[in-house]
This record gives sequence, structure tokens and C-alpha cells, in this order.
Amino acid sequence: MHSVVHPLSKAVLPPGRRPYGPEAFFHRSTSNLMQLKYSGRCELTNTMKQQSNTIVGVNNGFLNSRGRVLIFFSILIALGVTVFGESLYALGAAVLHRHGSSHGLFVPFISGYLFWLKLDKIRRMTPQVALLPGSAMMTAGAVLFVFSRNSTGMVFPVLSFLLIVAGLILMLFGKEMFKEVGFPLFFLAAMIPLPEAVNSQISEWMRQATTWGSVSLVKLFGIPLHRDGFDIYLPNIHLYVDHACSGVRYLLSYIVFGVAYAFRFKQSFKGRALVVMGAVPLSIAGGVLRLGVIFSSAYYIGPIMVEHRPHVVLSWTVFTVLLVGVIAVDRYISGVRCQGSGVRGRTRA
Repeated sequence: MHSVVHPLSKAVLPPGRRPYGPEAFFHRSTSNLMQLKYSGRCELTNTMKQQSNTIVGVNNGFLNSRGRVLIFFSILIALGVTVFGESLYALGAAVLHRHGSSHGLFVPFISGYLFWLKLDKIRRMTPQVALLPGSAMMTAGAVLFVFSRNSTGMVFPVLSFLLIVAGLILMLFGKEMFKEVGFPLFFLAAMIPLPEAVNSQISEWMRQATTWGSVSLVKLFGIPLHRDGFDIYLPNIHLYVDHACSGVRYLLSYIVFGVAYAFRFKQSFKGRALVVMGAVPLSIAGGVLRLGVIFSSAYYIGPIMVEHRPHVVLSWTVFTVLLVGVIAVDRYISGVRCQGSGVRGRTRA
């Protein structure tokens, strides 16, 4: 038979016998002492965990929810009002006055829609911290901002602002959160107008293509028309195709909408690349059709059709009809492919 040795008295107790008298006193004392030691260790461990979850005196539970959002927007507003105030104001003015960014008014709404699609997944995420990638992103934004001080335009300052915002998201919310909101964030860069030299070069190329195409199209319908460079002579009016009528706005707008559409509905790189590249021939076709409609309406209805308001209405009508028509055709083809392959959900191609 085995014996039990009492831990304090060193007394040997037979099996099955409980301590009594002095032995019981020693037994209870030992048990209480061991419980105190264990509870002390637990309290020390909990204290260390609480201290480790505290960042500069701010509780991590606070930073996991509203605190991080509050810090993020506080820094964002402060930077937007002070350091980047002038550049952001210039961007807003360019968008509102359609100075090379007629599509820019739609970009925040598209970005907000793409963010809204991710909102349920974002709410289920636990905020993390990615200090190194966030610091690197913010450093890149700061360097770009310093570089932009010696340049003109708003491209570099606005890109710098977006990089710093991305760095804040990484530092305060982590990599997984950034993966979800990164595209809607950087999609806002589509609001930035192209540099004047680049915009002029593209518009000149578009003007040549759309003018030649529209004149050829109108002549097919028997309308008497004579072209001399960019001067268009009709029996009742003389028109001139300016850079603003070149179709470059169609090109930029279709590319922006194409990028958003590809991100939303296409999954493969091939499918997304085809959508974005397809914006180029679509914009040329839109520019040709737009000028053709303007020439025809000016001939059949009268010179009033080339005034500002009818001109704008015709331009937006052609743009919208083409955009909606191409999207409808693509969705129909994608639906047919999905039914044929038995796949539901977003298109793979």
C-alpha cells in the first residue's frame, strides 16, 4: 500500500485517511497558500495583458472600435484642411467646373458604392495594426508631397494625400482592412485631371479620328458637307471642331467607368484588361456618333442645335446610350455564359 506524505508536517498518512487536528490545520493552510499564489499569478497575468493592450495610455478596447475611427478622421480632416487644403480645393474646383475632369463628379459616388459593397465584411473584421507597411506608405506619401512642392498641378499632391490616407488605414486597421478598402480609396485618383500637355496631345489625336469618322458617316446619309481640316461647311452653317469636341472627355469617362465595372463584375485579369482597353474604341465610336448627330441635327433642324444647351443634351444622350447599351450587352453575354457553364454569381471572364 502507498502512503501519503503531508507537504508541511512531513507526516506519513495512510491511504484514504484525511488529516485532522493539527494535520488538518496544516492541510488547510497549505491549500489556502497555494490558492493565493495561483490567484496572484492570474492577477499579475491579467495586469500584464491589460498593460500590453494599452498604447500610450489608451485602452486597446477603445482603439478597436470608435477610437480608431475617431483618430483616423481627426488626422484626415486636419491634413485635408491644413497641409493639403489648397490642392484639394483646386481638385474640387476642377471637378465642378469640368476642367479636364468632367467625369470627376461621379467618381466619389462610384467609390462610395464600391465601399458600400464591402461594408458588411468590413464590419465583421477585427481591427489590427500594421505599423511597418503603414509607416512605409506614409513615408512614400510624405516624400511625394515634398517632391510636389517643386512641381505644378495637383497630380502629385493629391496622390500624396491618398498614400498618407492608405498608410493611416494600414496602421490603425491592418492589412486585411486595407485589402477591402484599397481599391475604392485609390479609385478617387480618377478625379485628378490629366496634365495639360498630356490632355492636349490626347485630344488632338481624338479630334483627328472623330472628325474624319463623323464626316465619313454623315456623307453616307447624303448630307452635303465639306471638310477643310477641322472646319466643317454645311449649306446653312459653318462649324469648327475644337479640342473640347474631340471626344477626349468620352475617353477619360469610359476608362473610369470601365475600371469600376471591371472591378465589380470581372474576376480574371484578362476580363478586366479587355474591359478597360475596350474603352478606347468605344470612346472613338462615341465621338464619331456624337459629331455625326450634331452635324445632322444642324442640317435638318437648324443652327440652334449647335448652341450650348442642345449641344450638351446631345452629348450626354450619346454618352449615356452607348454606356448603358454596352453594359447591357456584356451582362447578357455574361449571363448566357454563366447559364451554359452552370456558374452563378460574378462573371469570371
